[in-house]
This record gives sequence, structure tokens and C-alpha cells, in this order.
Amino acid sequence: MPREADPERLRKLREVFADTASNVPEFTETAELGGYRSDEGLQGLLPDLAPYGRRLALKQAIVRFLDAGERPTREDSVGDQEMQIDAAVYYHFRVTVEDVRLFVKVLFEDAPDEPEVLVISVKRDDR
Repeated sequence: MPREADPERLRKLREVFADTASNVPEFTETAELGGYRSDEGLQGLLPDLAPYGRRLALKQAIVRFLDAGERPTREDSVGDQEMQIDAAVYYHFRVTVEDVRLFVKVLFEDAPDEPEVLVISVKRDDR
């Protein structure tokens, strides 16, 4: 997958993750609590931090990643009209939080006022 090259999109991603509000960006339940696998979800991967602390630590790691000039991989999903799934842009970040290497998948929608960002999943990155 290609890396994001658009400086404006990278700036917008950084702004969202630098926001200190607890609800920016939004996190799915799977990203917070995990799902079927034992190697996913902030709660299971970072158990020593409080819920807001886990989010904040992840957000800060992504800001450091972007500030270092790193670029996330970009996944363009074309969608499926028959299944009524819209086209979407996803970003993949590989960051370290509390000595745990994480793979983070983020949905990005570039809205006119401000982008909408949703952390979809957080998994242990064994790579």
C-alpha cells in the first residue's frame, strides 16, 4: 500500500490526533475493548493505563509519528453499491505506546468543516 503524500491530509490527521478532547477522534468499541482476538483493543494491550490515558497515549504516539515525518499507509476502498458500502479512505499507523508496538487502523473522511476521524481497530503489531 502507498504512503500518504498529501501534506494537507497529513496536517489534518495531526490536528485531529493533537486535539486533547476525549472524544476526538472517536474510537470504536473494538478499538477500545477488543473483539474476538486477545491481541486487540486498547484495554487489553495497555491494561496499566486508565481509559482516557490509553486514548491520550495513542494519540500522542501518532502525533510523534507524524511530527517525525513518518507517513501512514493509505488504503482506498472503492465501496460496493450492491452492499450499500460507501467508498472510504483508511490509514494504517504503526506506533509504539508503553513499549507495546501497535497497528492502528483509522477511517478518514475529509469533510468541508473539519475531517471526521474514527479509530477502527488497535492490534498488537508483531511485525
